[in-house]
Amino acid sequence: MVELEYRLIQDRYRKPLVMLESPLGNGQEIYPDALRRLAAELTKVADEAEARDMGKGYSPARRVVRF
Repeated sequence: MVELEYRLIQDRYRKPLVMLESPLGNGQEIYPDALRRLAAELTKVADEAEARDMGKGYSPARRVVRF
């Protein structure tokens, strides 16, 4: 199991901000709306990974997602 450490903080304009502190986030600060978009993209990545053919002829894939 991987732990996700985070802090609930605010930016200089007093807007809510989340700081991801574990190796999964490496200190990245992200707003709640962007965190929701990231969660949606990660769900798509997980679905894509499960849908891939892992049989003969498998080759790794690398992709970039902008959100």
